Amino acid sequence: MLSLKNLADAFDQGRKQFHNLMSSRDSWEYEVKEHYDGGHDNAKPVNRLVKSDNLTYMKYLIKEKKMAGKIKLIYLDPPFFSNAKYQSSVQLQSDKVGKSRLYKVPAYDDRWSDGLAEYLTMLTVRLMLMKELLSDKGSIWVHLDWHGVHYVKIIMDQVFGEKNFINEVIWTYKSGGSNKKSFSRKHDNLLLYSKSSKYDFNLLREKSYNRELKPYRFKGVKEYEDEKGWYTVVNMKDVWSIDMVGRTSKERTGYATQKPEKLIGRILEASSNEGDICADFFSGSGTFGCVCSRMNRQWIMCDSGGPAISDAVWRLSGQEGCFEVSFNGKGTEPWFGVGSLSWKLDKDLMVLQEYKLNEQYIPVKEAEEMTGYLEKDSLSLIKLWSIDMNYDGQVHRPDIILTKGQRSAICSGKKGSARIHVAGYDVFGNRFEGSEE
Repeated sequence: MLSLKNLADAFDQGRKQFHNLMSSRDSWEYEVKEHYDGGHDNAKPVNRLVKSDNLTYMKYLIKEKKMAGKIKLIYLDPPFFSNAKYQSSVQLQSDKVGKSRLYKVPAYDDRWSDGLAEYLTMLTVRLMLMKELLSDKGSIWVHLDWHGVHYVKIIMDQVFGEKNFINEVIWTYKSGGSNKKSFSRKHDNLLLYSKSSKYDFNLLREKSYNRELKPYRFKGVKEYEDEKGWYTVVNMKDVWSIDMVGRTSKERTGYATQKPEKLIGRILEASSNEGDICADFFSGSGTFGCVCSRMNRQWIMCDSGGPAISDAVWRLSGQEGCFEVSFNGKGTEPWFGVGSLSWKLDKDLMVLQEYKLNEQYIPVKEAEEMTGYLEKDSLSLIKLWSIDMNYDGQVHRPDIILTKGQRSAICSGKKGSARIHVAGYDVFGNRFEGSEE
């Protein structure tokens, strides 16, 4: 059980880490590996997908990119202190081997060796960095559940100030677990805070159905009727009923704890406007960036997991928005170079030949079974691959983007002696690349 003293100590430790981080002379450089222009030649990238620990990246944004006070909206979907490990679902499709079982690939770990105090310290230092990045008119949404929301609200009161608390929004849904000794838990909590009293807020409206769905006929009250019945239009309430991303949903990527686009869209609509810079520093499978692109918001997303980055690239590359993919060159976790793709180029036709991946980078319990796919149909492990016809030796700028199942492509448009460059991701989130003159 966490005492008030433990809570205060966790906050103080987080504050100390923040000051140590900001005063440190350590610096990081982020190398741009991919540039997607959304079909618009020479489009300037304004959106950033970054593979990195969010602590170092936020410091980089503040110190190196001078972005303090520039972000209008931050959405934070951190671990919930659930004491669980989360996994993504992967299934292989192969004409030679057949459809595989559903494999579970590690996504992120929400277990804390020093308990709740460690978890709250982790959040405190990050919330302080986010406060630096927020504009005076900006706001932050922190997405949690019953495990730790009551403690985190106290931390946020300290970081942002009690007077800057705006709302606690309840997101309720039908899915989720149940047991015989409690009511079914069917909601998450979203804490909304501002940076200052000058924050922007777009008041949203919603239908409110009349009792018995019949008209009231009150003087001066506009009423409407739809297939369900009679209703009025009122200011949106702080309880939102939005379906989760179900097993059969078109949005579903297989990534653990994926949030619905409708939920993110409502948050963006309420707390930002077209052209605003918005950020998600625990970005997961990239839902935030996808919705931002459709709503004409600039976005920044950061996640440390390969599966998260590959999911995000896979989703974003199918949209018109322009974005770049970067990584922290000092990262120690293997990400690219652990797999290699070979192909045969005959005139303008490129045909994939083989994908090689060291067994130690197969992160599933059934690794031995998975090697059968590598031996008999290794290309079934490819999730996304793309071709840059005129590679500059630094940044991959795809002219052709292909998804799993597509194993050949017509390559035209190569200029003189320019190099052809292929890059992509396998189903585990590993990145690969290779060139040919």
